[in-house]
Amino acid sequence: MKKTFIYSLVLAAVLAGCGDSAKEAASNMADKAKEATASVADHAKAAASHAVEATKEAAKSAAAGAAEAVKEGKDVASAAKDAVAETASKAVEATKEAASNAVEATKEAAGAAVDKTKEAASEAAAAATGAVSAAKEAVAGADGAAVFKKCAACHGGKAEKKALGASQVIAGWDAAKIEAALKGYKDGSYGGPMKGVMKGQVASLSDADIKAVAEYISTLK
Repeated sequence: MKKTFIYSLVLAAVLAGCGDSAKEAASNMADKAKEATASVADHAKAAASHAVEATKEAAKSAAAGAAEAVKEGKDVASAAKDAVAETASKAVEATKEAASNAVEATKEAAGAAVDKTKEAASEAAAAATGAVSAAKEAVAGADGAAVFKKCAACHGGKAEKKALGASQVIAGWDAAKIEAALKGYKDGSYGGPMKGVMKGQVASLSDADIKAVAEYISTLK
């Protein structure tokens, strides 16, 4: 009984730990995706700000050139025309440069986002695989023979007896039938005259314990 209880606690702890690992990996993936998205947005904002500043600088430079031309006695209309043309040209160049920088920065950030998401997804997959493996190991670790020891007192060492003279003889039952009966006793959905007694007997058994003892009983001859 004590050993079976310990098996149940170990299985529960393993599954709980694996579940936490999977949740942590999924949360990590979400955080990295958010971080990468924020990085793309920051690069785009920075590029747009650079374009605005470059355009302002070009306009100031052209205006200063026009003022200098007026001081030198050049035709005002011609100076204004040249200033406008120069401003437009510099603004176009500045915008092209800013757009090019934005594209490159966005590509770089997007690439980083993809890499981070792949990395996080890989971690999540590894955590899930670990959870499955741990669960399988926990189930494999359940000892059907050890669980059956407390059953043998009533059912017999080979499961050949009617427990307390009232139960069915379970020797010869297949594992699936035994497992279904034990789970039914545990949740109260199965049983005849032995229902009350058996519910207390299986209450502390985990699903892994039930599966292991069912398989063990099915081998008894």
